Amino acid sequence: MVELDAGQSAEPQKKTSAGVPGSNSEGDNLQRSSGVHADESPGTWALVILLAVATLGALLGNLLILHAPDAARFTSANKAALELWAGLIGLLCGYGLAAMVVMTRWSWQLLKTFRPGTPWLSAAGWLLAACLTLVVIAQLTARIPAGSVNGRPVHPLSHQILGLSIAGGIAAIPGFVGFLAVRSLAGDDSQWDEKKPQCQILMIVWLRRYLRRLLATFGLFLTLYVVATAARRQLILALHPNAAYPSDYPVLIGLIFAAALALYHVMATMAINSRCERLLDEYAPFPNPHADDISTPLSRRQDLAAFLGADSSWQQTFQNGVFVLAPLLTALIGTALPK
Repeated sequence: MVELDAGQSAEPQKKTSAGVPGSNSEGDNLQRSSGVHADESPGTWALVILLAVATLGALLGNLLILHAPDAARFTSANKAALELWAGLIGLLCGYGLAAMVVMTRWSWQLLKTFRPGTPWLSAAGWLLAACLTLVVIAQLTARIPAGSVNGRPVHPLSHQILGLSIAGGIAAIPGFVGFLAVRSLAGDDSQWDEKKPQCQILMIVWLRRYLRRLLATFGLFLTLYVVATAARRQLILALHPNAAYPSDYPVLIGLIFAAALALYHVMATMAINSRCERLLDEYAPFPNPHADDISTPLSRRQDLAAFLGADSSWQQTFQNGVFVLAPLLTALIGTALPK
């Protein structure tokens, strides 16, 4: 249990909930005005709409590959590879479209949490940073040929892949913006100065929850992209049996995606941890070593740190590491498997 001052805990709960999405009374008023419902499950119709969006994306991705002009080059002997890859692209498009919708909603909720108003100038900077990240990724991967025959690069379905890559970049932008919004919200002192202690503590819990959701959703999207990239090898070999395919290409893609995801996640995590340290120093400072009783304030600090998530367990650290490294691990496993 987190201990609070008796005077503070005796106040009506509506006074202690101001400015915290997901809390009661005044916090509920803030939820209604900002549209933030971090602790509520989506309604039935919201899930139906999200599934419909994912189904539409999967259908469009599958049809885009199967009805491409290059698809006519595949015969009955090797068309299974095309259909398999079209299924993977459909899965990627369906999940990517649904993830973009969800991450856009989360990022919008984060933006509307800022006070006194939405920081549009900062949001433009986050959007620019996300676009620059995508440009760097494109520069690192664009010139690597997917395969070659006698030294001549071959690019089956190149126009479709280019379009899907652009669409994937657009789908990734809300995720990058969400990470930067969490970082800014945790690091901006003006967002914390006027909040009551209970509100500040609950805000940290809320930010960590959003960060975990972004990490899991975005990490799976990048992993599916790496899987589709690795599976493209079978597509090229089915069309050109003598083609040379750089087996390290999926590993490079996975490494770049894992590095980008780790960079954004670490920046947001460091900002939250820094805010946690400030709150601990303010509400549960280290006791004087010469004091007669140091166990009580130390226990108080440990309890508050555990509630804030400042002392992450090894299970949580491992889980975050799996999500961050999932694109790279998937590529390494795919390369190690026999072809």
